[in-house]
Amino acid sequence: MIGSFFRRWRPKHLLLAWFLYWAGLVIVKLGPAMLAAWRMSQHESSGNANLSVNDGIISATISGSGRTMWSGSISFTHLVLLVAIPPLVLWIVWLLGTSRTNNAGQIERKNRMEQRELKATEPRIGIIDTSSSSTSKRRAREES
Repeated sequence: MIGSFFRRWRPKHLLLAWFLYWAGLVIVKLGPAMLAAWRMSQHESSGNANLSVNDGIISATISGSGRTMWSGSISFTHLVLLVAIPPLVLWIVWLLGTSRTNNAGQIERKNRMEQRELKATEPRIGIIDTSSSSTSKRRAREES
């Protein structure tokens, strides 16, 4: 089932899937932070946004009006795995699911068509028997 699904995929489909995954990841993981930052920017009171990296942990906090509106943290290793592993697995499944001969029929037809075109443009070279025509011309001159 999965293999047949990926057989129809081309590289552009794979790149689109990666882009959609990363866009979804940003929306799901950073959506609440972006919403909190937008709310903070709309209020007249002061707000605070903080991003820090300590011992391989990335932490961020958005606070406004004396209260924390959003807080989050992730380890650098987990972030790299979250960003890289699913697209890598998708690429491996796509690579194993697609056949190397997907376009073999199309390529073979194209090659045959190119060979036909080449043969059609080649000049026709053959032996032309000029002896009969030159002999008859010579005889005509001799007789006159």
